[in-house]
Amino acid sequence: MRHMIRLVAVLMMALAVVLPASAQDATPSASPVAAGEGGLDAATSWLMDQQLENGAFAGYSGDEDAGTTVDAILALVAAGNAGIDTADAVDNAIAWLGSGDVALVYEQTGVGQAAKLVLALVAAGENPADIAGSNPISIVETGQDAETGIYGESLYNHTYALLALAATGNDIPASALDILTSTQAENGGWAFDGATDPAMADSNTTAMVVQALVASGHADHETMAPALDFLASTVSETGAAYAPGAEADANSTALVLQAMIATGGETSGLESALASFQLASGAYFYQAADTSENLFSTVQAIPAVAGAALPVMSSTDATPVALFPAFLARAA
Repeated sequence: MRHMIRLVAVLMMALAVVLPASAQDATPSASPVAAGEGGLDAATSWLMDQQLENGAFAGYSGDEDAGTTVDAILALVAAGNAGIDTADAVDNAIAWLGSGDVALVYEQTGVGQAAKLVLALVAAGENPADIAGSNPISIVETGQDAETGIYGESLYNHTYALLALAATGNDIPASALDILTSTQAENGGWAFDGATDPAMADSNTTAMVVQALVASGHADHETMAPALDFLASTVSETGAAYAPGAEADANSTALVLQAMIATGGETSGLESALASFQLASGAYFYQAADTSENLFSTVQAIPAVAGAALPVMSSTDATPVALFPAFLARAA
């Protein structure tokens, strides 16, 4: 039951994207499925069909939802970078986030949410310091707990913050990396809330940490090798599971695949496994027990299928920089 509660919590948080091993390197990527030749084209088409008239995407409640819209933007930009025309859908989603107080309310929900908003803005080539008068990157920059070293309320949120800082060219405090060492379980994994009990370690949090380490230029961090060993223990021929011995699911498979993309690991088996979760409609289902179309699994799968590790970057930006070149280029 505790694992299930944690799984639901992770799925509620959706996706994110990570960048290069350093500010001088391009974002790690695998060979994406070409537009029109397979799952990526169909998945992206299905996702764009889910977009509401006002540009938003619906959440669990069925109503327009900022978090789901942020995740969709990351997926759409990743697909766009792979050659699919998603520009209008991205622009409409960004416009909705910038309407009324949508961005303000979402960024003030927590550091993790502000970090995800930053990642979406960077991916779309927008200014992460200004959306409808809000400044989400400032929330991330000042969001580290001085006592714990963690950004936000969980280790999972912490990884989003590290990704956002890396994507905007900010330095990562040493204390933010130290907490990764102290919270790594003996089996090499990390738990959603930072617990060190090996039984609580999960593939989702661990894959996010791996991507954050690579994105911030710490691919050689002391925690990396055991983390990759832990991720391998969650993988079977049917895909990756939330924890070793559990049933494979699309979301975990996609996240572990992104971690392999980021580190240059073997991806073919995971790519094949992820493809097995795709329906004829183009959507992905979560797990064999429920093969219904799942928006959250689909937005998680698309960046992985597109060959993109987190953070997803605008096609106009090869590296993270503090001055947000795509935004400045548009303003020039």
